[in-house]
Amino acid sequence: MKRSIVIHRKITWLILFSVVSLGIASGFIYSGKKNIEKSNSVINQTYETIEVLQMAITAIFETGTVPDNLLDSLEKVTRENKDLQPALPTLREYIAAKRPAGEIRQLLHYMLDEEKQLLTARKDANVLVNQHVAIVLILGRVGAFLFVVIILLMVNKDITQHKTTQKKLIAAIAEAQQARKMQEQFLANMSHEIRTPMNGIKGMTDLLLETPLSDKQLDMAGMIKRSINTLLVVINDILDFSKIKAGKLHIEKIDFSIREVLNSTQSLFAHSLRSKGLQLQIAIDPTIPDCVIGDPHRLNQVLNNLLSNAIKFTNKGIIKIGVQVQEQTADTTVVRFNVTDTGVGIPEESIGYIFDSFSQAGLDTTRRFGGTGLGLTICKQLLQLQGGDISVTSTVGKGSAFEFYLPYGLTNKQAPDAPATTSTQEYNNLLTGKNVLVAEDNEINQKLIEFVLRKAGGAVTIASNGEEAVQHLLENKTYDLIIMDLQMPKMDGYATTYYIRHQLRLTTPIIAMTATAMKDEQWQCLHAGMNEYMTKPFEFAELYKRIIQLVD
Repeated sequence: MKRSIVIHRKITWLILFSVVSLGIASGFIYSGKKNIEKSNSVINQTYETIEVLQMAITAIFETGTVPDNLLDSLEKVTRENKDLQPALPTLREYIAAKRPAGEIRQLLHYMLDEEKQLLTARKDANVLVNQHVAIVLILGRVGAFLFVVIILLMVNKDITQHKTTQKKLIAAIAEAQQARKMQEQFLANMSHEIRTPMNGIKGMTDLLLETPLSDKQLDMAGMIKRSINTLLVVINDILDFSKIKAGKLHIEKIDFSIREVLNSTQSLFAHSLRSKGLQLQIAIDPTIPDCVIGDPHRLNQVLNNLLSNAIKFTNKGIIKIGVQVQEQTADTTVVRFNVTDTGVGIPEESIGYIFDSFSQAGLDTTRRFGGTGLGLTICKQLLQLQGGDISVTSTVGKGSAFEFYLPYGLTNKQAPDAPATTSTQEYNNLLTGKNVLVAEDNEINQKLIEFVLRKAGGAVTIASNGEEAVQHLLENKTYDLIIMDLQMPKMDGYATTYYIRHQLRLTTPIIAMTATAMKDEQWQCLHAGMNEYMTKPFEFAELYKRIIQLVD
């Protein structure tokens, strides 16, 4: 930017100098022209004077008399040229005294010689004037040319430096874009490498919890599952943060019930509240609409984060969630949420930056309570993406109060019914008589999915990669369902699905199952020809629900 300003400034100076130089040159030309015209006029008058004198001398020589109009003619030609003015009185006396014609002719010869000498001097002066004007113009042109050349050289140097800087900037942008792609790829790989074994741990833990266990074993298995859920929160925070920074986080606009989201949040933390002996009070303004238009998942995410923090930092007392209508128009409503606790509170010096990335209230917060320091940052950015915002007030030792607001659209539709909590036992005969092909390269996940599908009554065939899955399809095209991992050796899930849809021409339902969970992946799966998309770790009931939608 600074370099561009310098270039523009030099070009401006060049234009100004050109205008000034043109003005000065025009002034010199005009002045020189006037001097030359004046000199030429004097020379022409001298020629006229000489002509008049020669004619008078000739007339006197031929006739012996002085022409009657001689004085008038001389006065006329010397009116502006005053050279003969001193001699005219003498000539007038000679003529008045009727001096001899020879004397008068001799005087005229004297005057003629004087004029001829003046004519020579004036011609020489005229030559000098022309030379002077020519020299001034040449020097002006040379100076202007040199100035223009210098300015152009400087501008060219600046432009060259500007282009070099621009190339470096383009290279830096390309490098930054490449670094961002590498970061996204790293996050995708990290997500896959962590979620893949976590899927096995979580799935096997869920299977373990469905087997007969002693109270102690049941408690241990429950702690394993809660630890996995905590780790999932950390991973999801990091992934959501990266999506927000990349501008790739999608905000939905669907019909939902605020009351149902609150009920879901309350159910999710019921165990944590009981284990710490805390009370949760929810107060909902009766004027809150039954159904609004917005993103229930993101509201749930914000509420879960704030309630999780409230439980984490409160050892005794009450946690309250309040919901009120802040303002409402014919087609929109702004809803204000309050989450207050009676916990440890936030130091006043920390309140200013607790919404910053990776910030926490104290240096020992992570050690004592865990977390990434991204939760509140994500909450604030999620709210701002939806047109809302968040603030906090707190007193150390007395608790904290978080307040946020969100605008929602209004609709006349009824709130969708809440999904009933379903036990996996109800899906025991879901796949009876059905053949399922599973393409999965991880051995633990192979066994997990096989257990889950066989539990629902299905016959399961395992393929360790896409090539094996295609081979099984070539040998037996009667599979009722295909569960497809995306990242596999030899032939990944996308290539395998493309081959199934375009080469084998099969319409068998395909459920994509991925541990990457990065942006645009769901769209890529559906675009490739898959029918459903699930991320690992997955809930058994959720998988069964997807299967019901696809398998008759």
